Order: sequence, then structure tokens, then C-alpha cells
Amino acid sequence: MRYVLLLRGINVGGRNKIVMAELRQAVADLGYDKVETYINSGNLFFDSTKNRGDIVTEFQTFFTERYPLGR
Repeated sequence: MRYVLLLRGINVGGRNKIVMAELRQAVADLGYDKVETYINSGNLFFDSTKNRGDIVTEFQTFFTERYPLGR
């Protein structure tokens, strides 16, 4: 199934910078397929056979550990 993850408040005014190429690779490394981003806005597209609940939990952990923004 194709998913979209809309991140808020990244790469705005030079704060909370996330390099999209690094984000795409990190998400691919988590086992997601056809990972794409749209501009620097944090719009992330990917394919997965995982269920929605597992995806949500995995991304919550991923962003908390890898990109602790706003801390």
C-alpha cells in the first residue's frame, strides 16, 4: 500500500533542519519501499505491507530517537 507522511515544522526558517536525502535513506533502511520526498517540506511517500498501527509506532520511535526536534 502507498502511504504519505506529512511532517510539520521542519526546514522552516533554518530551524529543525532535516536533509531529505538522509531522511529517504533512513526510511528505506527501516524497510520501506519506493521512498520519496516532495521538496524540503517533509512530505514523505513510501510503500509498505506493514499495518498502519505498526507504521505509526515505528515512525514515532524513529523520529523521537533520530530527530529529537523541539527539545
